[in-house]
Amino acid sequence: MIQRLSPLDATFLHIETRATPMHVASLMILARPANAAPDFIKQLVQRYRAPQPLQRPWNLRLARAPLSTLVPAVEQADAIDMEYHIRHTALPDPGGERELGELISHLHSQMLDRSRPLWTCHIIEGLAEDRFAIYVKMHHALTDGINGMRMLTRCLADTAEGTWAAPWHWQKPPRARSTGARRSVAATPLRQWPGMFGRALKPLLQRHADAPPVLRPFEAPRSPLNGTITAARRVATQQVDLARIQHLARRAQVSVNDVFLALCSSALRRHLLASGNLPDDALIAGVPVSLREAGQEGGNAIGFLWATLGTDQADPRARLAAIHASMQASKHHLQTLPNDARLMFTMLTMAPAIGVLMSGLGARVRPPMNITISNVPGPSQPLYLNGAQVQAIYPVSIPFQGQGLNITCVSYAGRLDIGFTGCRDSLTSLQKIAVYTGEALDELEAAFA
Repeated sequence: MIQRLSPLDATFLHIETRATPMHVASLMILARPANAAPDFIKQLVQRYRAPQPLQRPWNLRLARAPLSTLVPAVEQADAIDMEYHIRHTALPDPGGERELGELISHLHSQMLDRSRPLWTCHIIEGLAEDRFAIYVKMHHALTDGINGMRMLTRCLADTAEGTWAAPWHWQKPPRARSTGARRSVAATPLRQWPGMFGRALKPLLQRHADAPPVLRPFEAPRSPLNGTITAARRVATQQVDLARIQHLARRAQVSVNDVFLALCSSALRRHLLASGNLPDDALIAGVPVSLREAGQEGGNAIGFLWATLGTDQADPRARLAAIHASMQASKHHLQTLPNDARLMFTMLTMAPAIGVLMSGLGARVRPPMNITISNVPGPSQPLYLNGAQVQAIYPVSIPFQGQGLNITCVSYAGRLDIGFTGCRDSLTSLQKIAVYTGEALDELEAAFA
């Protein structure tokens, strides 16, 4: 059966070009079990390739249908070449973080084949300290980061001996059908639309000097982060202790996400200062928020908030205060809106940015935001795959034309696993930004000591 994609899902197909592949990915680092057989990885590859039915959305491919160029559709693929989708790869000696980073950067630069289901998986052995990695990427038209993380982790085991499955083989447990009907903007009576528009846009149009403004698209300053990007990617990673961030958040009376934004802000400020390119005005981040309702499966259910990063402030405490005030203003407005107006608000604020990306002018106009920074909730306890413990789950995301860097973190087992995804040709020192982010935590702790 052919199914049309939602307008938001279809957007990620429309704006894709060779220079801007529109897939999101996850890089898991795992430790082989102490008693693992010599052919442990080979057996894992074979089980991943098992010819059993694939679940949605892993079995979906683009369909040929009337007007599919304008309104793309998907259908279930009857025959799927699992050897194509599941690749077995080995790192060159010494199999360190550098070799892994170079491989992932190359893999993330490659567009997905639109004639097949829009995903691939690489099982990578040869990582130092008897570890291996699994890199899975899927087109953004089929999932957002939160749903993608859920698909990858819900099929893993809570113990080394626990039951596990490949994500594409995992079957959803049966449950009672919900009786509540979900509302959407399209289902809202037309007579209510003017009021929804008014409630959604009022804080953007009416600003008060005595309150932090709700930021709007295209208020970001120009910066070296916002030039033309090419197809080649560069990927870096960093881990920070979640307990330290939580302690800082309590001490400063802010949220964990505020502290994470402050770490990114400090790293970006230091990077731009070193090259003499720090803008006088503060950088603006686009911060995705989940609009996914209970029981909603598949596709994208995200909106954006715009927040200052306070990079014009030299004092780390002042930067954190500016970030907190800006996020509070945006979140307060969003939370006071009913669900239908909330979706309307995020659609209206995203529309100009999407329009610029679809026009191909992303690198020529003032950026709608300087960078996208995401915080994806993940499992709080360690997970296992066939007895192998998952040590880290790094997100690998999307730079857009005119926005050459994306920073996304996943909370997992007491840590924040941070993935930095950038344009290789415009961000030659991406690993330094990752290191600066870790050092920024020391700086912020010292400021609140």
